[in-house]
Amino acid sequence: MVTMSIILPWIIALIIYLTKNDFVTNVLSFLILPVLAYFGWVVYNSNLPMMIHTPGWLNILMVVYDIGLLGYFLYQGIKKKSFLVTSLAVVQFILLFIVLAMVNHNNTADIYIDKITAMFYIIVAIVGVPIAIFATKYMEYDEKRKHDFVAIVIWFLGVMNFAVSVNNIEWFFALFETTTLASFLMIGFRGDKEATNNAVLALWMNQIGGVAILLALILMIKTANIYHFTDILSLNNPAIIISALGFLSLSALVKGAQLPFHKWLLGAMIAPTPVSAILHSATMVKIAPYLILRISPAIHNTLLAKLLIITTGFVFVVASILALRETSFKKILAYSTIALLGLMMLAAAVGTPVAIVASLTLIVFHAFAKGFLFVEAGVLEKVFNVKYISQMRRLIERAPLTLMFIFFGFLNMTFVPFGSLIGKWFLIEEAANFLSHGSYIILILYVGAGSAFLSILYMKVLGISVRKAHSIEKVRFAPLPFRFNFVSFWYYGWLLALALFIAPFVGNILVDIAKDVVPGNYPIYADGLSLTLNNSTLYFWQIFIALAILVLIHTLPYFIKLKNVDIVHPYNCGELHKRHIETYDFACINVAKPYIIAFSIALFILVVVLGGGLL
Repeated sequence: MVTMSIILPWIIALIIYLTKNDFVTNVLSFLILPVLAYFGWVVYNSNLPMMIHTPGWLNILMVVYDIGLLGYFLYQGIKKKSFLVTSLAVVQFILLFIVLAMVNHNNTADIYIDKITAMFYIIVAIVGVPIAIFATKYMEYDEKRKHDFVAIVIWFLGVMNFAVSVNNIEWFFALFETTTLASFLMIGFRGDKEATNNAVLALWMNQIGGVAILLALILMIKTANIYHFTDILSLNNPAIIISALGFLSLSALVKGAQLPFHKWLLGAMIAPTPVSAILHSATMVKIAPYLILRISPAIHNTLLAKLLIITTGFVFVVASILALRETSFKKILAYSTIALLGLMMLAAAVGTPVAIVASLTLIVFHAFAKGFLFVEAGVLEKVFNVKYISQMRRLIERAPLTLMFIFFGFLNMTFVPFGSLIGKWFLIEEAANFLSHGSYIILILYVGAGSAFLSILYMKVLGISVRKAHSIEKVRFAPLPFRFNFVSFWYYGWLLALALFIAPFVGNILVDIAKDVVPGNYPIYADGLSLTLNNSTLYFWQIFIALAILVLIHTLPYFIKLKNVDIVHPYNCGELHKRHIETYDFACINVAKPYIIAFSIALFILVVVLGGGLL
């Protein structure tokens, strides 16, 4: 099942690419959903963790693959006349050959499957595959090379499954850079100048992450003669490789698009919307918190962990603030992802049992919610010609169902009983136990401030969408394609079910998964359908009432009729109109952006230099 979870998407992608037939593409995209989900479920229920030894020829094949991949980067750097891509490819070549010269064979298995791996298999299946299904219809709207695009998306899912399965960090480098290749291909898919420039930007920025992994490998091999994740965790004193862990953390920050490396993810918004969905939800950027989770026990309570908390927490807050000035709906979602990735990594860096569960909760719910929201962004773009929030005025009349889904997606990111808020609750409760440490006090401030700004952001978008100069006269339910509706209701149903049964999901399943990261006693448990953390309990009746209120809230705009609320129109014949409601554009934030970027760079340097003990 592990092998099939990895290679099946590659095979399906190849078939779609070669046949270029609508029927084959559409049917295979649907069929792979239950198959991959079943494989993931079987692996999850296997006797985990399991170590899988691989034949020697596979190691040789991976080396050849590495060289070919870097050769392709070098070729693209020369072809696109990018000094940075070319230079970084040369540096990667040099570092890779140093690694290959230093590495000695050991008996540690190259594949390691635990419950985190199985969790990602399931997420890739039930969150990632629907995006491929969505893409089969999306690409029929004035887009070209539908089959090539869907093939890349499905292949990308197989790459992700492989990346979370490897134990050998040299192999992880190959998969890490394969996701870089996939993002380069998908961002530049449309082939115009802006798409190409953004693809090149994503390529060189992610290459920096690859360089960091190779440096980490060199330091690990030189210091402790190890190059597997499980060997890091079995060290009696992981501090001897703290510099290597610092570089691994750097690669996670880059892949997670943390400031100042956020531009590659923002640039990805130029690509077809399924690319945004796949990058933000199930794959690619989730490698960042995954990597921090893998090394979390080794860096727990170190200066590196504390600097990671400060850095990612800072990104959580400032990315939320920067999002307020954006007008592009997809860019707003992108900034929100950057912020929440920071929070996921922050929780993983804290490294306590409760924080690990918080990180996993955020990863799962964010995957569903962002896949959902980007799919709706694609529906707005293709069916209603809406890309900017200024075009969303009176959207409630034109696209009531899509707006209801967006409403629900945003509520998922903000309110009880959804996982995003549960994860923040866990973090604040955990930080309250360590108030004698400065970094944990900052953690509470980070979580509070970042959450507040994100809530303002979501409410700003929704406020524009339901704002009206008059009561709703006629709501038109425009017919949507079956594949769009299927994917939308799929995500909606999953989010609703996960919220309703969040207590057993978090208290039983996610706690069980977290024990593969940090074994021990967890103060989180499900009491029936109620969720308890230490002395705090979220009762099922509270969950049920919260859900009922939220259902009411996101349907309320269709029926509410405001009085004495109007919009001032541009031309009023000189008459003054008293304003009752205003929307702020937050353009003033641009003034602070250069200082924010400069501070982010300083934090990055601190993580590697001080956290990695290079001084």
